[in-house]
Parts: sequence; structure tokens; C-alpha cells
Amino acid sequence: MQTYTFEAFTTLCELQIEIGNRDRADSLAHEIMSRTKRLEECYSYFKESSQLYKINHRIDNSFEINDEFTGLIKLALFYNEVTGGAFDIALAGTLKEYRKDLKKLLPFASSSCMKIDGNSLIFSNAYTKIDFGGLVKEYAVDQSVLILKQAGATSGLVNFGGDVATFGTHMGEIWSIGIENPENSSENIAVVQLQESSLCTSGHSKRFQEIEGERLSHIVSLKNNDYKQISVIAPTTVDAGVWSTALLVDPNLKPPSHIKIVHVV
Repeated sequence: MQTYTFEAFTTLCELQIEIGNRDRADSLAHEIMSRTKRLEECYSYFKESSQLYKINHRIDNSFEINDEFTGLIKLALFYNEVTGGAFDIALAGTLKEYRKDLKKLLPFASSSCMKIDGNSLIFSNAYTKIDFGGLVKEYAVDQSVLILKQAGATSGLVNFGGDVATFGTHMGEIWSIGIENPENSSENIAVVQLQESSLCTSGHSKRFQEIEGERLSHIVSLKNNDYKQISVIAPTTVDAGVWSTALLVDPNLKPPSHIKIVHVV
């Protein structure tokens, strides 16, 4: 088993690959790192060179986007519908930096203010922004697993900042994954077994911004709840990531049967 680490999406990323040939593992790790960096560069909310940044700081309200971008928007709109609006890339994007203007911007902080027509992304106004947090990093994990499986890896782990997917076994045993204590990053609050599935944990403790002296979570919610962190297991990392975020926003949601809530703080 070969282990690799790198940084992307402002977090530590880890790969564990079992393929029998060290050179092949090195090559796969390099491919995954390159693809992950590309996704970060294309869809970063804050990088001025990203496609997403240019759309959010637009002059016109209509854009031609590539097939991948279109697919991610359609995926986000699908999850917006099935979560009853709890997962909304427009809510997160529009209010992310300007929560002090909540009353003014709230009517525009909705996926209903945008639509896809072929490869055209069209906004109904100049204020709506989008943020792929909770989606694109998870998509990168799923794509990485696909690369490894298609290459013939017999076992692997992909962990991008706590968004974890595994397949095969670790030293003949089911993978055991720790869930970090939000109050003490040096210890695990729980350990779960993960086999041919993904684990995502959404919380307020790790990623936040300081805006006008106020510490604000990267997860935007208009509802008050007492949950600090929710961990979910699902067949794909996108599924796990979206539902862990949506459930943190609205704990009263009833997820589908393939979504398993494994730990709540």
C-alpha cells in the first residue's frame, strides 16, 4: 500500500493505493493530484482566475459553460430539489461574503434565480452567486476512486479533508475511519467501518471566515439548530457530502434509505 499526501481545496488530501507496482501507483497519484488541482482551479469561489469567480463577478447574466460545469450545475439543482432547498449553491454563494446585507440579498439567494439551457447558464439577476462547497471536493473524491478502480487498483482510500471514500480492504480488514472530535482535533470522537462507500462529515469548527470581526461558518443556514457536526455514509462521496451539509442546515430532513447518519454532535 502506497501513501501520498498533497494540498488542495485549502485542506490536506491523502491517497492510499494498492496496485502492486510502485511506479504505477506513483503515476496514478500524480494523475489524481493534477486532476484535483484542476478542479480546484476551475471552481474555486475565491480564486480570481477560476471560472466560478468570473461568473460570480459577472457583467452579463448568461454564460456558455463546458459539459463538466453544466453537469455540476445540474447535479446541484437536483440535490436542491431532493433536499427541499436545504442544499443550495446559490444560498451559500450569495450570502457567503455579504451576510450583513441579508435582507437585501435574500430574495436572490436561491437556485430558482438560475437555470441551465443546454450549455447556457442563465441568471435572472446580477446578485445571485454560486458556491460549489459541499459538491466539487466530493466530486473530486469520486473521480479519484474511479481512476484507481479503472487502473486496476485492488484497494484504496481517498481522503480529501475528511471526505473519505474506500474500496477493497486495508491489510485484509474493512477500513476503519475515525471521526474527529470538533472540540479537540487531536482525538477521534467515533470510529466507523467503511467498505465500498463514502463518509463525509459537515461541521462548523474547521472551515470558517472572519468577516467584520465575526467568525462565520462556511455552511450557510437560515435556520437555527444545535448541531455542530453531522457524519453521513453513502454510496458516493457527492451523496454523503450533500446530505451531511443539508442535514446540518435542516436536521428535520428525512434522507433517503441509502443515506446513513452515523454520528451527530
